[in-house]
Amino acid sequence: MQIGQIQNLKIGSIVDIGAYLVDDANKKVLLPKKQIPRGANVGDEVEVFIYKDSKGRIIATTKRPFLTVGNVAKLTVKDVNDVGAFLNIGLERDLLLPYSEQTKIVNIGDKVEVLMYVDKSDRLCATMYIKNKEVDKKVKNKDIRTFEYEQNADTVYKIIKTKFKGHLIYNDKTATSEQILKDFNMSKNTFKKSIGKLLKDNKLKITNKGIFLY
Repeated sequence: MQIGQIQNLKIGSIVDIGAYLVDDANKKVLLPKKQIPRGANVGDEVEVFIYKDSKGRIIATTKRPFLTVGNVAKLTVKDVNDVGAFLNIGLERDLLLPYSEQTKIVNIGDKVEVLMYVDKSDRLCATMYIKNKEVDKKVKNKDIRTFEYEQNADTVYKIIKTKFKGHLIYNDKTATSEQILKDFNMSKNTFKKSIGKLLKDNKLKITNKGIFLY
């Protein structure tokens, strides 16, 4: 059973809330009641897409998404918040495009070309860094970030400039890991190395009052 892929699974049982589908390894996933094909019975095969719902639970749907893992498509930005942009994928749940995977700042209504991958938390995400990638294969996180710190340095610079108006009230030594994750969607170690690169490139200065962009 592969998250982010369309696959055929058998109906193992039907209950009040839907049908439990099973694969060859007898792993189960819920297909909500409204998604069960009319006339389907136990033992029938159903073509479904596997993803995680808003509570992080693996779930199946008979709806076909605009994109699957390892492939590229142009999707519309539905929302933008502190962790990144959310793209319309044709399902109830939108696809996250983290700030660290953006080659430029995106806004609601923009159409962006992205590749879908599964991150370290088994969460479906999108990346705009798709050049020179074998998109017909499942792409692992480490294959996407060939120049991780360079990319993240650009992301950090853009977020400080746009979200914090060029002045971050903390620096890489005083910030907590939780604050960095909330503001930049990255680890403190990655943030510190990104700040180091920007400092080396003379794009910012660090004081006791925080970080200032030049």
